[in-house]
Amino acid sequence: MSEPTSRIEARQKSAEIKKKQASSLAGLPPSSLHISLYIRSDPPLPNDFHWAFYLHKGTSSTPGGTKYHARGIGGGWITGHEATAGIFTENFLCVIIKIATIPPLAHERVDEIMRSYDGSLNSIPGITCRVWILMVLRRLIDEGFVHCDIEELEKDCFEFGNEHSATASANEQPRPAVKSRVSS
Repeated sequence: MSEPTSRIEARQKSAEIKKKQASSLAGLPPSSLHISLYIRSDPPLPNDFHWAFYLHKGTSSTPGGTKYHARGIGGGWITGHEATAGIFTENFLCVIIKIATIPPLAHERVDEIMRSYDGSLNSIPGITCRVWILMVLRRLIDEGFVHCDIEELEKDCFEFGNEHSATASANEQPRPAVKSRVSS
């Protein structure tokens, strides 16, 4: 018995989306550092995102990179730092914003900076994923890995997030990867 046409079309559409997502991942510059924003509600609310860093390694042996973020669990906060080869396949992804290029020899130091607040996360007043991003960003700027004004970058990220939130809510694929207008 043959498969219904709708099931075949759904499989074809799914395969096309996966191909586009893989192409988007392959199109990210190697050793690029990004802020990734995720919508939190449907319909999305303005300036309401989950924030994460994504360090794209982008080599043939490591096709993805590492996602770094902080998230609220129950009454506290935990960090999540995980390798991923599928940043573009993540649920609720809104946009990925390139903020810097990190030389491969500095990846280990950047990883240390990303983890620098892991032990004290719940003692930080007013902690949120965005507050954590901005604290880590300050350290990345101070050590010369990122070049920008923090407030301008935060505004830039909100603008990109708000611009792309409706298409994220509609799950249009692949999700966009853009370059920050304020970082070099």
